[in-house]
Amino acid sequence: MPDSKENIERHTKFLSMVSKINIDEIEEIENEQKLLNKNIPFKVKYQRDYLWQIYYSEYTNKYFMLVTTEDLDYSAFFYLLRKQLQNVKKRKKERIFVPISYTDYSREYLTRDEFADIENYLWLFTKEWPLVYEVYNKEDSLSIQIIGKTYIYDDIKSDYKIELSNKEDANKFYKLLKALFIIQTEVPHHYNIKLCITDKGGLEFKLNDKKVIYEILSSLVKTEYIKAEEMKINVLDEKAKKEKELDRLQKKSSKLEKDYLEKEKQITTFLECKRTFFGRVKYFFKYKKVNLVEETVSKEKEQDVKLIRVNKYAEVKSNYTLDELIDLYKQIDKEEIKVTNLKLDIEAIKQKIKNLELKVKNAMLYIEEIDKHKKSIFEFWRFTNKDKASELPAGNIVEKQQEKIQKVFNYAFDFDDFSIKLDNIQRELLTKDELDSIYLSTTFILSDINKVLNGEKITEKDIKDIKEKAKESNVLLEKENFDIFGGMAYDNKIKVLANKKHREVEREVFRILDINQKTTVKEYTVLIKKVIENLKSAFNKIKLSLDLSVYRADTEELNTNNFTVCNFEGKNAISTIIGNDIDTINLYKINLKENTPILAFTNIVYFENNNQTLPLGMNVTEGILLNNKVMKLELKAKQGIKMVTYKNPEDELSDIEIKTINVEEYEIMEIFT
Repeated sequence: MPDSKENIERHTKFLSMVSKINIDEIEEIENEQKLLNKNIPFKVKYQRDYLWQIYYSEYTNKYFMLVTTEDLDYSAFFYLLRKQLQNVKKRKKERIFVPISYTDYSREYLTRDEFADIENYLWLFTKEWPLVYEVYNKEDSLSIQIIGKTYIYDDIKSDYKIELSNKEDANKFYKLLKALFIIQTEVPHHYNIKLCITDKGGLEFKLNDKKVIYEILSSLVKTEYIKAEEMKINVLDEKAKKEKELDRLQKKSSKLEKDYLEKEKQITTFLECKRTFFGRVKYFFKYKKVNLVEETVSKEKEQDVKLIRVNKYAEVKSNYTLDELIDLYKQIDKEEIKVTNLKLDIEAIKQKIKNLELKVKNAMLYIEEIDKHKKSIFEFWRFTNKDKASELPAGNIVEKQQEKIQKVFNYAFDFDDFSIKLDNIQRELLTKDELDSIYLSTTFILSDINKVLNGEKITEKDIKDIKEKAKESNVLLEKENFDIFGGMAYDNKIKVLANKKHREVEREVFRILDINQKTTVKEYTVLIKKVIENLKSAFNKIKLSLDLSVYRADTEELNTNNFTVCNFEGKNAISTIIGNDIDTINLYKINLKENTPILAFTNIVYFENNNQTLPLGMNVTEGILLNNKVMKLELKAKQGIKMVTYKNPEDELSDIEIKTINVEEYEIMEIFT
């Protein structure tokens, strides 16, 4: 029994904690420990890390646990207490898996700085900070486990896990990562390191679509160095040719300038002399008539001079360092800048020569016109009295037409404004029937719409299934032939959309279709045909205002003759079927052009707006409808990627599955009207 006031308070508090014990939560931790004893999960974490406030003391070489008495959940503490009592009773030692808070790395495999470097290097490639753990198994064997997320295609992310089970593997991985980091940061214009998910959920690095591992680093650097040497020689070749071409054009330009100045001087003299009698006589006898023929600049005989490659691969070494490779690429970059500047100079002087040639030609024509009238002094006198052009025509200035700057759609920054604009347009331009039809395309009715669109027949089974769904929705009772409310609906309940309240009625499938017990296949087909007409009419009214990409995930081939629902983000498209029991997913990326007909699933598609209280935007779903029949699609790129998923998406401790995603990217080549 407690014998002091302090002990009484502690005892009372402990009894209060005991009274709040939840046996189910303790059993949940027990089951979790059993799973951890069998296999460390893909994600090295507890679902409720905050329950385990366990620390290590270097002074006592023991672990201790802090328990906040003000908490409401003591399951971890009482689980640990129970295990200690059981082990004392059984006189045995048992291990459990728990996170140790604020513990330092053991540095058995890597130093603290190397751990920090790994985090920085992986951030560069994955754009996400990784979590690096040191994990000990039941045999006290150490492993470094790195988990995180990485982009695998556009906005689609996947989890990954890297496990380093010994010092050699850790050092190899660190050196590989460091080498790739240096290559990517020092010469980003020449290399782009890509990441892929392996069959076991790890990370794979690719350079020029070839897998890179530590063992081939030395040979890879050597191969890349030799390629860079060849590139440097080609750049120097091009530089020499451009310098020679520029020199030739400069000489041609100088000669044309000289010719033009001579002719300009003669024309200026004529214009001054024609003002007086003696001046005309002086010009007549000074500049005798000559046979003026359009002068051409004689072309120098070009000699095809090529650099003599004396040291093409002089003394190819057995190994090259990253420093040598980076230095060589920096030399190439400098030479490429010089080549670019030479190209700009050549373009400029070509335009100058073109203008000079035109000026020289105009001057020759002007002088030739004067010389036609120098047969006699009297004819020349009459000619100079006429009102003729008194100035030399200038050359043409050609301005390059600037390319139109295209708007770029960025989902993170532009989607909200874009969706509000689309919702506004659809409210203004579309009729109620058209909006009802768009809503139907967001439901299971879309399969029947596409069936009729492609000339297939609606069957008795189809209409029977529709009526069954109507009954399940309590819209159509078994003994009723029709819905007495028809298209009328009244619902004055306050709803919340985009954190804004409104009082609008939701659209409903069966209220729009007006299905009853006596609806026949023919009647239903007529209804669907009307929906198709409404959709086509709506497509003619709504056009895309910019270029953007949309995505569709499916298990089948892309149907180019259907109405197709797509998403603005690839990850949203994937999420629609990722949980299904399938191993392979097809992801279609369609690059839409400005003025492509689209219909967006904005708020007005899902709700009426009779009370004018509906918020603007796309807050129900973020999808759009495309009419593939009016577009000619061309496959531009194809690739396969892998993605880590969990068998139980709600439990990250569950087993993982590696999904294969086949990506196909399409461009719109033509839109039919």
